[in-house]
Amino acid sequence: LLKKLGNRDNVKVWFYNQAWHSMVSFLSVANNGILRGNLPAGQSPRQYGISVSNHPLNLTKDQLSFTAMATTSTDVVVSICVIFAMSFIPASFVLFLIQERVSKAKHLQFVSGVNPAVYWLASFAWDMCNYIIPCIIVIVIF
Repeated sequence: LLKKLGNRDNVKVWFYNQAWHSMVSFLSVANNGILRGNLPAGQSPRQYGISVSNHPLNLTKDQLSFTAMATTSTDVVVSICVIFAMSFIPASFVLFLIQERVSKAKHLQFVSGVNPAVYWLASFAWDMCNYIIPCIIVIVIF
C-alpha cells in the first residue's frame, strides 16, 4: 500500500505545549517552508506566504486550579526529594569521625602531639570542602 502512494515527505514540528501560541507559530513556519520550497522556478518566495492568527481561549477556573495544584504538588515533591538527598551528605561526614574513633586514629594523633584545636579545625575544613561541592551543584541546578 505504501509503495503505491509513492514518495511522501514528512515534516515533524516540535513545540512547547505550555505556550498557547507556539504550536500555531511553528506550524506556520513549517507550512511556509513547504509552500516556498515547492514554488516553481523563477518565482520569488518573498511574494508567497501563509498568515496565521491565534486567539486562544482562557483557562476555566477548574483548569486554572488544576494547573496550580499540579504545579504546587510537583514543587513539593521536588523539594522533599532535595531535602532527603541533601540530608545524606552531612550524615556521611560522621562516618569518618566514627572510623577514626574505632580505629583509635584520633587518639594516636592526640598522643603524638596534635593540638585538639588543629585536629578539629582540619576536620571541619575537610568536611566543608567536601560539602561545598554538592551545595554548589544544587545551587546551579535550582
